[in-house]
Amino acid sequence: MNLKCVVIDDEQHAIEVITDHITEMPGLTIFKTFTSPIQALTELSLNDDIDLLFMDIDMPGINGLELAKNIREKAKYLIFTTAHPDYALQAFDVQSDQYLLKPISFAKFALGIDRILKKESNNARAAKETDQAAAALYIKGDHKYAFSNIAIDEILYIKSLQNYIQIITKAESHTTYLTLKEIDKALERHPFIRVNKSNIVAKAAIKKVDGNIIRLVNNEVIQIGEGYKEAFFTYVQNSLLKSNRNQ
Repeated sequence: MNLKCVVIDDEQHAIEVITDHITEMPGLTIFKTFTSPIQALTELSLNDDIDLLFMDIDMPGINGLELAKNIREKAKYLIFTTAHPDYALQAFDVQSDQYLLKPISFAKFALGIDRILKKESNNARAAKETDQAAAALYIKGDHKYAFSNIAIDEILYIKSLQNYIQIITKAESHTTYLTLKEIDKALERHPFIRVNKSNIVAKAAIKKVDGNIIRLVNNEVIQIGEGYKEAFFTYVQNSLLKSNRNQ
C-alpha cells in the first residue's frame, strides 16, 4: 500500500509538521504540498489519483471548507487539520473523513490515519477475494455432487451442443448442461467475444484472423458468422496498432 498525499496549508511550518508525520507513517507518500489554496484549486485534477488530502480551514483567499466543495471529488479521503474545533459540523457536510486539531502530535496523527489505512487494507482484501472468485467458474459434472472448477484465463473457446455447451481449455474440455446464452452472460465482464451462433472465443486465444476465419492458439479454426462480423471487426480495429506516419 502506497497512498498519495497532498497537504494544503497557508503556513509552511504546519505543512512541515504534516509532511514529517506522513514520512514516518508506513504506507503513505507525499505527492504535492501547497501554501496557496488558489494554486491547489487550479493545479489539482482527478487524474492525480490523490488518496489523502490534508487541508487547513482558516486560509486566505478561500477557506478550506469552500475549497473542499470544489476539490473533494479529487481525493479519496479528506482530512482537515485545523486549530478551530467549531468547524467540525461543517466539515462533516463536505464529507470529511478525519478532523485533526492542531497542534497535531504524531500519536494523534497516527491514530486517525490508522483507521483509514485499515479501511483501505480491508477494501483491498475484499477486492482481491472478488477478483479471485471472478477468475474461475464452477460447472456441474455428471452427478449431483460433481463439480469442475475452470480457470477463466485457461478457456480458449466455448461451443454450443444444442442443450449443452463444451468448454475447451488449454489442457482439456468440459461438457455441461448450459446454453451458450447463459455462459455468455456469466462471462460478460471477461475478455470473450461471440463470433457465430455456436461459438464464444477468448480474445487472448486468437492467433490470427484471415478474412472470415479465426485461427486459435491451439491451431483450431472457427468461422466468423455473418451476423457477428461487424462487432468482431470493430473489436479488431479498436485493438489494431496503427502508424501516425503518412502512407
